[in-house]
Amino acid sequence: MELRTPTLMMIEDGIPDKDRELMEYLNASVGRLQALRAVEINVAGPFARSKLAWKLATYQHALLHRIVALMDGVAVTWNAKSTLACILAARAVMESFAIFAWLEEICKLLAAEDLAGLDALAQNGIFATRDAVLTGETPELQARNILGYIDKFDKRAEGFRGHYDSLSERCHPNALGHNFMFGQLNTTNDTVTYSAERHPERNRQLILTALAMLPLTEAIIERLYRLILDVADLQHARFPIGGA
Repeated sequence: MELRTPTLMMIEDGIPDKDRELMEYLNASVGRLQALRAVEINVAGPFARSKLAWKLATYQHALLHRIVALMDGVAVTWNAKSTLACILAARAVMESFAIFAWLEEICKLLAAEDLAGLDALAQNGIFATRDAVLTGETPELQARNILGYIDKFDKRAEGFRGHYDSLSERCHPNALGHNFMFGQLNTTNDTVTYSAERHPERNRQLILTALAMLPLTEAIIERLYRLILDVADLQHARFPIGGA
């Protein structure tokens, strides 16, 4: 199966140099990330020796496919000048990145040789849901609140949560997401004039800042690859396939 190549953000004339450099960096990162996506993961090699490593790898690549798909959505809406939809997609990128960064929790569990903890992490990640019927039957699959992941990464990069909250004000049907997004009040005659968007420069900075962490995903993925292989070695050492 051939995966569709994601859309890249168009860099128009007049974009400030610092924004142009960031967008070129983001486009290059998306190109590298899309090339890292697995088309399939077989029960072979380390995954034949460790079901746990197989679970973690499938979770990792599902998230990678999600991030690439979201960046495709960012680019499509950016190029179409559909600013509100672009902000929505950019905020979703922040959420998915925060979960990716949290996956480095594998390192702590691996150091403690906590196979049960690793399995719980993989199981919840793959099947997490808020469906009341499913969580009633299997409460361990209750999806965690995304703000927990956002706050954890904010401890590593102060301001991450604050920027996420700024985007949320635009994403929700609050004043900043409707009245102050599209309307302009003339206080002399109480006339409200509507336009495609107010403050396009501010909105552009909101979007680009939200995406600035994306290239770190590449380093996290490389680290996760190595950690997952170590998980395979640990599980196979404890419970060897074909061994006693």
